[in-house]
Amino acid sequence: MQMQKNSKKFIVIHPILIALFPVFLVYSQNIHLILIQGIIFPILIILGITIAIWVSIRFILKNTRKSALLTSLYVFLFFSYGIIFKILESNVTEEYFILIHVLLLIAYTALVVFITYYVVKTRRNFSYVTSTTNVVSIILLSLIFFNITAYNFENFSSFNDETYEPIIVGNNLGSLPDIYYIVLDEYAPLRTLNTVYDYDNSDFVKFLQERDFYIAKNSHSNYAETFLAMASTLNMKYVNYLSDTVGEESLDQRIPYQMISNNHVMKNLKSIGYEIYNFDSGWWGTRSLQIADVNLCSKNQNMDFHTLHALKQISIFRAFDMFIKDPSSEIFHQERRDRIFCQFDDITKIKQETEKPVFVFMHVMAPHDPYVFGPDGEEVDYKYTFGPTGTAYLDPSEEKTAYLNQLIYLTKTLRGVIENLQENSENQPIIIIQSDTGPSTKFGETANEMHQVDRMSIFNAYYFPNGKYDLLSDDITPVNSFRIVFDSNFQTDYGLVEDRVFYSTYEKPYELIEMNELLILN
Repeated sequence: MQMQKNSKKFIVIHPILIALFPVFLVYSQNIHLILIQGIIFPILIILGITIAIWVSIRFILKNTRKSALLTSLYVFLFFSYGIIFKILESNVTEEYFILIHVLLLIAYTALVVFITYYVVKTRRNFSYVTSTTNVVSIILLSLIFFNITAYNFENFSSFNDETYEPIIVGNNLGSLPDIYYIVLDEYAPLRTLNTVYDYDNSDFVKFLQERDFYIAKNSHSNYAETFLAMASTLNMKYVNYLSDTVGEESLDQRIPYQMISNNHVMKNLKSIGYEIYNFDSGWWGTRSLQIADVNLCSKNQNMDFHTLHALKQISIFRAFDMFIKDPSSEIFHQERRDRIFCQFDDITKIKQETEKPVFVFMHVMAPHDPYVFGPDGEEVDYKYTFGPTGTAYLDPSEEKTAYLNQLIYLTKTLRGVIENLQENSENQPIIIIQSDTGPSTKFGETANEMHQVDRMSIFNAYYFPNGKYDLLSDDITPVNSFRIVFDSNFQTDYGLVEDRVFYSTYEKPYELIEMNELLILN
């Protein structure tokens, strides 16, 4: 009698813990890329669905333990499918992938039917199984939390950037010009497009030159990874010291994120009366900047599509890739398209909302993959990916075509934006159009050195209404971009630092290798 009373008081928590496990697993595997707020939405969705399934089965069976065990089973199988498939596919060639999916689906279906039938029909009270499942789920989740805590401990640093000194503006400065800083992710310069993609983009360069832009013809990024390049440009300094701060083996991006979110360029401009506008790029580094007065195109601000895509890849939804057009890819594609549409549409409307001078920062996550635009902006049907995945998902010729078509569409759209900003502004704005890095051109047998040069070569164009381009040069790098903006347009005295180029890989972003000047020039 006492045992029965105690069993009734036993708390059943394993469905909730098993539902949380895949989200925190994905987070722990991508902790260097995403922020904690990126998992709030998937947690709420998965918990909501899990609880709904549990309540529904409980209503049918009138048994809490049985319904809880079946719910945990379904959630576990749902989110283990992709993991099991990945293990199996690594040992066979692609021609057997469909067979693996078929066998897995049959096995999973048989398992669900058999266990469901057994649990429903048996008279067992499942007290021991419930307690064991509770303990196992607690241990699994605890291991994930331990890994997250250990990572945070290993990568913790009491980082304090150097003391900020506000800009000192010259006495003769008249009305403050609006400033538009547009970064196109992995937009290739003229040379790379000619030699690698067999495409002549000189019409766009001529268009800019006719509108009095200065084109830096041999410009290179200071860093090969976006988070370092952005942190450097927006703080007007090199960030090599971060290799010592976080360690050369680290993948952690949080300090550069902080430096981007509260950067010196925007602090300077804000201190003299500018309103700061940032566009949500969809990448955590430039989604919602702390210093910005307004963050635009932030419809899905708390939704991280990298996390959602990773969860889809470990779930049974992965089977859809082989049998039907993956509906989740359509969602991800459309979200990326809508965001870029929003960016190019809203950038021309900002001055309708304020009379103050504005600094507008728009980081467009294209022509970087995923490829979601054809040359005229039409929808395309390429597989959806998030950056480096370790293996190519398009063959070289197809990837070149996809990249080029997306670049062509962005170039057309950008021309319209530039015309609008120049022709519809009372006072001509400063405009900088820049790529963070060049594209990854490691196709087939491409030489490693040429891949490095292509990666570091960037598009870099400036429009100053006062025409003071004397500080610019063909070899200018982004670390000097805003030093020149301030010195040429605000009568400051920052001066220039030496233009240097540091290559690193995605796997070891802080292991910086300075590139030979001769190699770059040639």
